[in-house]
Amino acid sequence: MLSPDRAALLVRLAFVGAASAALAGCFQPMYATNTTVAGPSLQNKLKDIEIVKIDGRLGNDLRNDLIFNLTGGSGNPTNVPYKMLITVKSSSTYAIVDTASGLPEAKTVRVQGDWKLLKSGEEDKPPIASGSAAASSSIDVSVERFANYSATRDAETRAALTLSEMIKAQLAAYFVKNPGS
Repeated sequence: MLSPDRAALLVRLAFVGAASAALAGCFQPMYATNTTVAGPSLQNKLKDIEIVKIDGRLGNDLRNDLIFNLTGGSGNPTNVPYKMLITVKSSSTYAIVDTASGLPEAKTVRVQGDWKLLKSGEEDKPPIASGSAAASSSIDVSVERFANYSATRDAETRAALTLSEMIKAQLAAYFVKNPGS
């Protein structure tokens, strides 16, 4: 004979098991190569985006990172259904200042990218999707001017890599929500 506490525990476990079994069919991995809905997989959709040239060294870093993240290293596609335009800007602020000397000790570099996804051949029409992402990275400030310059460039490069991953996630979310586009 089961005690009332033990019986209640078994009922709860049976409920959790039944709920898990019912929801198991609802799960679909975002980057799966096959799809249960009509249309190409998310991986193929992301590979169908051409990244248009972004001005500047930071823009080139972001573009290269984004191309690699979207295509898996197969290069920037041409003659594909989508084009992406991105503007990127960088700013920095001193995060910590030594109160005794008044000199900065740490700096935060922030990189922001605004993107628009367009259908190829329809560049004069409104974008089908757009978004913005920002990433930051910090550095220690030195008394050496070149070290600060080099560290700032490195921080921008690290932030651009994070920014490309964020933009990829935003694109993936768009294509999951709008599978027919």
